[in-house]
Amino acid sequence: MDREALVQAILNLENDIEDQVNDPDLAFELAEHIKVYVDELATLGAGQGTSSKRKRAKSKKTRPPKGQIPRLETLPPGDQARWIFMERYIRLERHEEILGLSLPSDVFAEYQDSFDRFITDLLLLPSTIKAVEKNDIPALQKQFATCVLVFRAPELVFQKEAVPVTVESLREAFPSYFYKRKKKPNWFEVHDFYREAMKAPRWILCDTEHLNCTLRRPERKLAGYALNWDLPEKCAQQKNLVEDLYDRILVGEALEEDLFSRGVNSLTTTRYRARKKGPQRLVFAVQKVHKVTIHGKVGIPHWKAKRRLWPGAFPSLVFHED
Repeated sequence: MDREALVQAILNLENDIEDQVNDPDLAFELAEHIKVYVDELATLGAGQGTSSKRKRAKSKKTRPPKGQIPRLETLPPGDQARWIFMERYIRLERHEEILGLSLPSDVFAEYQDSFDRFITDLLLLPSTIKAVEKNDIPALQKQFATCVLVFRAPELVFQKEAVPVTVESLREAFPSYFYKRKKKPNWFEVHDFYREAMKAPRWILCDTEHLNCTLRRPERKLAGYALNWDLPEKCAQQKNLVEDLYDRILVGEALEEDLFSRGVNSLTTTRYRARKKGPQRLVFAVQKVHKVTIHGKVGIPHWKAKRRLWPGAFPSLVFHED
C-alpha cells in the first residue's frame, strides 16, 4: 500500500475534497483510521452524550523539542531520542508510573544505561549512520516514524504488590483493555501461557506497522525486516502473547493512542494444545478501537471478506549482547 496515497486520502476527507478511492486495500486501511470517529459520532447521535466515551488516564507526554536543530552527536541519548521519536519517546520514569513501580536507584541506573546503549546502537546502524553524520534529524524522524521505544519490565504493581508481568496480571491491572465475562471464564485462562511471565527486562524498538503474512510466514517476513535494517535475522523478533499485550498497553497508556489497533490478526509465537495429543494451536490477538481479544486456532488465520483481518506480525527490533 502506498503510504503517501493514504495520507492524501485522509487529508482529502479532512478538507471535504471528494475523491474516489479506487484501491480496495487503501480504502480498507482508510476506513480503519476513521472508524473510531464514526463510532463516536454514532454514539453521540444515539443520545448517550460524552459520558459514554472511553475514559483514559491523562499521561505525561514528552513534547517534541523546540528551537534550532542541534548537532545530534553532542546530545545525551535521552535528548537524541526526544529529537528522533518526538512525542513517541516514552521515558523510563513514565514506564514506572504506568506499571506502578518505584525502582531502586541502582536498578533504575542499570535500565537507563541499557537505554543509552540501545540508542547508541540504533544510531550506528548502516541505515542510520549516514543521516547522523549529516545531522539530518528530519530523515531520522521519518525513518523511525512508525516505531516506539519500549522497555519491557518483568514486574508491575497490582493492589500494592509487585507481581510478574503475565497475561493474567495485565488483565487484572489494566481491565479497560479487555472484555469482561460475567459467567464463564475465558477459554485461555486454563492454559499455561496465561501465567507465563515476561522474559528478562530489555529495551526494544517496537514497530507499530505490521508485517502482512498472507503469502509468507512470519519467519520469512521477519528475515526481510532485519535485512532492511542491515541486521542479523535474530535481531528481528516476533512477539509472544504477553509481549504483544504489554506493548499495546504500555504504548496506549503513555501516548493515549491505540497504535496497534488495526484490522490485523496479530500472530504470536505462543502455542498451546486443546488436548494432550491434539494438534498444536497458534495464539493471536485482535485489537479494535481499544479492547483486545485473544484467539487460538490450528494454522495461520486467513483474510476473509466477512472478517477483514489480515494475518500479520508486529516486529520487535533487539540487539543481542554477547
